[in-house]
Amino acid sequence: MNGKKRHTGLWFLPGILPAGFSLFSYRKLHGKQKRAAADVFFCEALKKRDGILVPGALVKNGIIGAQLKDRLDGALRLYRASIGKFILISGTRKEVKFMKMYLLFRGIPQENIYEDREGLDTFRTMKNTCSAFPGKSFYVCTQKLYVPRTDYLAEAAGLNAHAVISDSVIYQSRHKDRIREYFAASKALLEGVVYQWIRH
Repeated sequence: MNGKKRHTGLWFLPGILPAGFSLFSYRKLHGKQKRAAADVFFCEALKKRDGILVPGALVKNGIIGAQLKDRLDGALRLYRASIGKFILISGTRKEVKFMKMYLLFRGIPQENIYEDREGLDTFRTMKNTCSAFPGKSFYVCTQKLYVPRTDYLAEAAGLNAHAVISDSVIYQSRHKDRIREYFAASKALLEGVVYQWIRH
């Protein structure tokens, strides 16, 4: 009987460890935020930076999703307030294509739009930006939920960037997004630790 109980406990172990690490990572990133995140709707209080970074998000059947639309609208607001001199859009080729169209249709000059078509995830976006724009400072338009992870990955990549909140609505996917963020936090924590270890 005792052997059977011990065997059952071991069966649960592979599932418990990843879940526990995800919870630890989420609390580490979200529980110790170093600063209060700014909001694009109060951008007048922001200090000027070199650029505005927009990480990619869902584009389905040629339609920009609600979260990506808010990020782009946030970037437009910052740009028009002269908070940043240019907008960098990062994501997959499809995401970048539609993001660029969105900005061009709203009057952003093509010469002030830069593209990163290899931004396959947030950390890749941060590393690519740091490499392409050394010494430049950025605001990153994203959702409130992602601010701690975004700031952490920017710092890990060596990028001078602060995330700003771009939410304008309550998203229908918010419950799924929060669950996914637990797992994204563990991936981000590992990426940051490993990358910083390699750099040093």
